[in-house]
Amino acid sequence: MKPSATLRRQHVVAVALAVTALATVVMAHLSPGEQQVGFACDRQTCWRVAVPQTPASATFIAGAVDLTGDGNAEIIQREGEELRVLQDGVEIWRSEPGWRIVDVALGDPNDDGRYEILAALWKLDAAGELRSHPYIIAHRGGRVKLIWGGSAVTLPIHELALADSDGDGVQELWVVESAPPGDGADARQRTLSVWDWHGWGFNLRWRSEPGRYHDLRVTDDGLPVITNENVSREQKLRRLTGSTQANRAEARCWGSSLQRT
Repeated sequence: MKPSATLRRQHVVAVALAVTALATVVMAHLSPGEQQVGFACDRQTCWRVAVPQTPASATFIAGAVDLTGDGNAEIIQREGEELRVLQDGVEIWRSEPGWRIVDVALGDPNDDGRYEILAALWKLDAAGELRSHPYIIAHRGGRVKLIWGGSAVTLPIHELALADSDGDGVQELWVVESAPPGDGADARQRTLSVWDWHGWGFNLRWRSEPGRYHDLRVTDDGLPVITNENVSREQKLRRLTGSTQANRAEARCWGSSLQRT
């Protein structure tokens, strides 16, 4: 029986707090010109909110989430470019050798009332080119496995997080990605985007203007926070109107060639 929306929302909060408590957090130092920026959203757009200037490294090292639904959390551990799932101290799953794990978020990315691992990774395509993908790993049919393999994305993913930023009880996917072409962006330029699950993939809700964004994290109260190096010029945030060159060039939907239950 699928949990009610209220119970699922409460469980999301509980799991998020557990992950925050167990994850390795390294206090960082703000360099000159850097600033911590928080974000809030409604159903159409997102905007900045003031946050304390107390940055922390957002690198995922380890976390805990109840993948099996038995009330006991599994440990999800990143080792270099590999990912492991441990149950009672025993490894029950490891990422495939061809995957290069970039970042990990724990929660309910596909809004099915169960908890999964959302991973950003690089892997070789049929032509031997490294491509960036979002994948969902979950416990189904008695084992941990890949249940949704996102197709290669146009803008490579550098960081990701899950947060209910509009208060509707459903987690949105937050992504730090390479800046779209045509914006005059250098190699360090990134954009921050928000994606909604639509049943078999993700739809783009909102994207920021390019900036030197890094260390995306979610605070204990569920607020997405990121460090921006480009505070010497105001980063104007835009609604997604589809009228810019960047929006025309970049697909606004992430699909999958693999989806399993």
